[in-house]
Amino acid sequence: MPPADSFLETLDALHEGSTYLRLLNAMPVMLWTADATGVWQHVNSRWADYSGLTGHAASFGFEEAMHPADIPRALDAWRQSISSRDTYRIEYRLRSQGGSYRWFLIEGVCVTDRAGQGIAWVGTCTDIEAQKQAEREALDTREAGLRALGLALEARDRETRGHTDRVTAQALQLGQLMGLSPAQLHDLRLGAYLHDLGKIAVPDHILLKPGPLTPAERREMQGHAGEGERLAAALGFVPPAALELVRHHHERWDGQGYPDGLAGEYIPLLARIFAVIDVYDALTSDRPYKQAWPHERARAELQAEAGKHFDPAAVRAFLELELRA
Repeated sequence: MPPADSFLETLDALHEGSTYLRLLNAMPVMLWTADATGVWQHVNSRWADYSGLTGHAASFGFEEAMHPADIPRALDAWRQSISSRDTYRIEYRLRSQGGSYRWFLIEGVCVTDRAGQGIAWVGTCTDIEAQKQAEREALDTREAGLRALGLALEARDRETRGHTDRVTAQALQLGQLMGLSPAQLHDLRLGAYLHDLGKIAVPDHILLKPGPLTPAERREMQGHAGEGERLAAALGFVPPAALELVRHHHERWDGQGYPDGLAGEYIPLLARIFAVIDVYDALTSDRPYKQAWPHERARAELQAEAGKHFDPAAVRAFLELELRA
């Protein structure tokens, strides 16, 4: 294999002639080159065919065509690769001539000379929209399955119809108000669907008992939190933060909850947020052992339990959310 600088000399010579352009333009994917500092030097005709942009645009229009939400992380990753000379590999969306966005995988490697100095970048842009669509469909199918599990458990528990969807929607509203990221909100949603999965292992004579539970029955009921985590983990795709919600949404801020007696900020954030929503919905709904409370009484109970049962910040945010509603 010829040394890199000889290769580049050959490449430069080809670049000046039609052979190089015909070779690059005949390739079925977008090809690009950049100098060692990251300044784009050339793209083949596949780029212009897709984007309608040419070399007259800065960076051949990549930033102009990139989805605005993807620009910061793409440029940051590019700068890091230029600095470290590590392989550049990232997925982002690019706008077509028709105005729609498609996902592309952008890969680039740094070419070095005999002394190990970076002297150029070469890379490809591969359309992966079909793959991303398949991933989205798979995620949607999984999420629909988790919601169906929640609805099935809701029916067995004889809870007020709509409990699963209601607490999920309210938890997401509270999470947004408290500044959760999109990834955290996704995990919150999945955990909300599955929060009572472990009740599948609780016998009907305990789950549906209209009166107070005995100490033994209460221990068995409390076991649903750990059992729910075990069952959800067995699905193989539920994220760790969602599993934490399933296990810990019955913990208390003062450490008197279950299953692990965690206290304060040792309780995972998503579990602290969801606990407020779950208890509020339980208070304002008919259950086998109680009638629904008025909303005013339920709000007063949450406020009284802030700093004891609940994270005070989550209660404050929830009450603000209620005022907005």
